[in-house]
Amino acid sequence: METLTATKNNVQLIQQAFDDFLKGNIPALLETCHEDVEWGSYENPDVPFSTSYYGKKGVGEFFATLAEKVNYLRFEPQQFISEGDEVIVLGHHTGTVKATGKSFDHDWCFSFKLQDGKLKRFFSYVDTRDQSRAFN
Repeated sequence: METLTATKNNVQLIQQAFDDFLKGNIPALLETCHEDVEWGSYENPDVPFSTSYYGKKGVGEFFATLAEKVNYLRFEPQQFISEGDEVIVLGHHTGTVKATGKSFDHDWCFSFKLQDGKLKRFFSYVDTRDQSRAFN
């Protein structure tokens, strides 16, 4: 029963982080992060925020860069899958790159690892080809 409760709490924490992001409340989202959080995605030289960030300061830089570069038209977490301290979220996003006016529109998968009730690691799996096209 303890594992089921922990899993439910982990999903709720991630759902709250998404809610904070959608409301633009990045300080609240950062409070859900572990001090030495790792935040990343596959390196993509065309996409300025597709790299790894470390610590709360790094995660703040990620969100600042994202806000500077992209206008989101749709950002939708659709399914939450959890086991132990791992939470996988499947979703969809559509955005326009501010510098090019081009759009991307694809599904994504986000992987979260929690530790001590805080977000310890995040990794983003997105359509890097679609994003590259939008940034070029």
